[in-house]
Amino acid sequence: MLHNANMHDEIEDMQRKLAFSEACADPLDFDQLLTRASALLHKWAQADVVTLILPPEREGLEPMLHIFGRQPVLPLAERSIRDECALLLSELDFAHLPGEALRLRRGPELMPLHSPVRDDYMYRFWSQEMDAEGQVVGIVALFGFTDWLLSPRVRRLLGALVPPLGRAVANAASIETLRMCAHKDEVTGAYNRRGFDEVLERACARSEVFDEPLALLLFDVEEHGQVANTPEGQALLKALSEAVSTSVRPFDVFGRFGEAEFTVLMPGAGVEEASAIAERLLDATREVTVRDVPVNVNVGVALYEGGPAIHLVQSADEALYQAKRMTVQAAAGQAG
Repeated sequence: MLHNANMHDEIEDMQRKLAFSEACADPLDFDQLLTRASALLHKWAQADVVTLILPPEREGLEPMLHIFGRQPVLPLAERSIRDECALLLSELDFAHLPGEALRLRRGPELMPLHSPVRDDYMYRFWSQEMDAEGQVVGIVALFGFTDWLLSPRVRRLLGALVPPLGRAVANAASIETLRMCAHKDEVTGAYNRRGFDEVLERACARSEVFDEPLALLLFDVEEHGQVANTPEGQALLKALSEAVSTSVRPFDVFGRFGEAEFTVLMPGAGVEEASAIAERLLDATREVTVRDVPVNVNVGVALYEGGPAIHLVQSADEALYQAKRMTVQAAAGQAG
């Protein structure tokens, strides 16, 4: 009888491994790969949240935290997950990466509408590194609202699933890196308009569903037109990019809209925090000069109030126009 039960378990686990291999077969859609793999891990391990932590490759892939859970991950739970993931990364020689540096990539949440939503501390009860050709490409970590132990059988199953997942993630990450390069501005490293629009659409959708604040900062540089196509102009753009990186939070999204127009998307930022970030950016850009003359930067800030993402861009553009008009009026007043 015991022999039959063991054989049944072995056949079932073999079927699970086959299903998991099929889920990891297509590396072209990175989101779908992560979601399919996370869904199966979630089902078989009965975890409240499955996370896939993808540290940056040496070539510069963006550090990422993919979260898949039964219910929306609220701020306290997210904070505890980020802290645990940062701890895991520090053990892999990525001590310089805080939890906030991990770009959040959310899978679909499985909570039925009638279920309660929890915002408790989450416990990591299992994790394992993903390797591909001797290189660590990520970490799988399972979280629960209570700290508990997996059965030896489930631990063996999970351990057998991680190697093929590591190989699939490595292949998908290489393809994703190429795709991201197509969405980045070569000079500043910021998102180009197409890449930024994709990020903006997702951020607005999440803000509307979970009623979370979202702010957009738009700024331009008047002096750039004087040196746009010169080495000096390229140096100016790089200096501006560095100024932005010192002003914004690690998880804010920096984009370049045009020759001299830039934007920063600020998830979770309300009026006060967005204004504070705008002030820091203005202070930082005052250190940037063209021919020893400080550049003139104007900033507009808008808060997302629902509706299409383009409405947020239009609101920020209007705020930028008002800021430029005030600058002109102030200069005219001084001249008078």
